Amino acid sequence: MNVMEILDEIDEMLEKSKAYLLAANKIIVDGDRLRELVNDVRLNLPKELKRAQLIDYDCDRIMKEAQQNAEKIVREAEEHAKKMASESAIMEEAKRRAHELLTKTKNKCDDTKEATASYVIQSLTATEKQIHAVLDEIKKERENWTRSE
Repeated sequence: MNVMEILDEIDEMLEKSKAYLLAANKIIVDGDRLRELVNDVRLNLPKELKRAQLIDYDCDRIMKEAQQNAEKIVREAEEHAKKMASESAIMEEAKRRAHELLTKTKNKCDDTKEATASYVIQSLTATEKQIHAVLDEIKKERENWTRSE
């Protein structure tokens, strides 16, 4: 289960919980199950972050490959230019193509990194909100039990 599915299950557990007798806004929850779900969230968060790191690593790898390809194109163009009389035009075309390839790849990687960062921030924010909500419910429940003693 991913973090969002676990949080959905926590939310569903809260929705389906029975109301506490004589207190309509209080509910009874299975504390052990809730702890299991919170621990599952803690265990799954690193997976989500690891996935984001893999995406970031892939962008870096793609960028390096693109740079290597661009350098190869430039080298091949230089070799070819030596053989050709119109060395200047060929070199300019190769440099232009290499620069164009690097620019496109960098833009794509930047877009992917931005999307990844946005996804991670959104996921962490949603997770944090749901965990706070669950913790608030637990605190309220504990306070009710403390008051009733």
